[in-house]
Amino acid sequence: MQTLSLEITGMSCGHCVAAVDKALKALPGVSAANVEIGHATVVVDPTVATPAAIADAVEYAGFSVTVA
Repeated sequence: MQTLSLEITGMSCGHCVAAVDKALKALPGVSAANVEIGHATVVVDPTVATPAAIADAVEYAGFSVTVA
């Protein structure tokens, strides 16, 4: 398992947090996600979920993301 830190821009409320949380937890290989406004920590199986797939899920939810 690998822990990724995400910097997310465009979030401003609880609905944004819920949207990102839902998008991340829907990805195969994501076992945990802790989402706050502007930031998320995600525990993933790197053989299943790539950083690019995680970024795509956040962007599809409507936000910009940087994987650190």
